[in-house]
Amino acid sequence: VQALSRPFRDLMHRQSGVTGEIAITPDALTLADRMKAGQCQIGVFHGFEFAWAKDRCPDLVPLVIAVPPGRKVKAMVVVAKDRPGASLADLKGEPVVVPRGAKAHSLAYLDRVRAATSGPAPAAKVSPSVSPEDALTAVLTGESAACVVDAATYNGYLYVYPGAAKQLRVLCESEEFPQSVIACRKGTFDPATTARLRDGLIAANKTAAGKPLMLLWNLKGFEEPPADYDAQLTAISKVYPAPARLTSGGK
Repeated sequence: VQALSRPFRDLMHRQSGVTGEIAITPDALTLADRMKAGQCQIGVFHGFEFAWAKDRCPDLVPLVIAVPPGRKVKAMVVVAKDRPGASLADLKGEPVVVPRGAKAHSLAYLDRVRAATSGPAPAAKVSPSVSPEDALTAVLTGESAACVVDAATYNGYLYVYPGAAKQLRVLCESEEFPQSVIACRKGTFDPATTARLRDGLIAANKTAAGKPLMLLWNLKGFEEPPADYDAQLTAISKVYPAPARLTSGGK
């Protein structure tokens, strides 16, 4: 995140003329509190965390959403094709590998299904040295029983290694999550500045400087939130409420 913060700041300035500094907060609700207090003007949230943030600061509004490859934001637990079973319980205690750079929604989903598993839940085996692609290959070869990846990674593996991927299957998958969002508080910027920010970000993937950054961030680009984005936030917050460790000690 630290490495990506400066390119993001430079992109914002280049595309909209808005200048500033990047601050990294411990969690989504801390960011919401800082935006509510006027200490931060723009925030970047995972979609499900933005639902929590809006409960804390209701006047947060999305500027743009981030569009990942394939557009859908989902998590999947993947096993070998010939492995029997239809749920985590069928892993018989064998761990689920969590590869390097696992997406936040993948971790949230794995936490939820592990908690809901009857009997002993399989451990989440965090493997920082293993890439998502290597984790899928390890499942294929039998080195690992299962791994958790996001839909974009799994579909990319299907595309690059179609033959090998036929030996994999999705054991279970999440509901679709709202896409990540860049947001501000209502009234933070005048209408002209708000429009310049939104339009500049939406056009970023068409610029010579913006294209490599989209590749670096693994994004197709930015676009306006869909009409049902608020409904998506409401629905996901019911399935993934804010963890007690965030709400109990918050402001």
